Amino acid sequence: MKKMILAFNFRPERLQSLRRLCMMLKVNCREVAAEEQNAAIGYLAEVKDAARLAVNPPENAEETLAEALEAAAVQAGEDPEAVKKAAMRLLLESAQKEMTVLCGFDMHLLNRFLAAVKKSDLREIELKAMLTPTNSLWSGRHLLQELAAEHIVMHQQKNGVLKGLHRKN
Repeated sequence: MKKMILAFNFRPERLQSLRRLCMMLKVNCREVAAEEQNAAIGYLAEVKDAARLAVNPPENAEETLAEALEAAAVQAGEDPEAVKKAAMRLLLESAQKEMTVLCGFDMHLLNRFLAAVKKSDLREIELKAMLTPTNSLWSGRHLLQELAAEHIVMHQQKNGVLKGLHRKN
């Protein structure tokens, strides 16, 4: 498999920085245009025999996210409805966030990439994923939603735990 980074939702100046970083790492960089985001990740990554048509998981992802957020809110002692409303707003906003999908990376290259991002003018890329047999079948849009949902849940849990710690002290 080719070593490649799929870049979603990058502004031109940040995409240029990512391309420079990829040249340094000797990795291909492929910008994924908005009209390509419904294609399967494996197809976009040029995986041999990959189908162009994405096979996305069931449509109940929002329900699963809502349940996870409700549990995190209850654990943190917060209003579940307010947490869900704020998270859904963040999820909608996340459709515009930058995302990279790292294809054909081993741990050494992954670590080099992460270190290079921190040292570059990119500083951070919030949503990152490695290409896997499972997500290679998903559309880029679906992977973006999944990563954003995970990011929101982890952020909510982290904030809840921190608030809980402050209450105890």
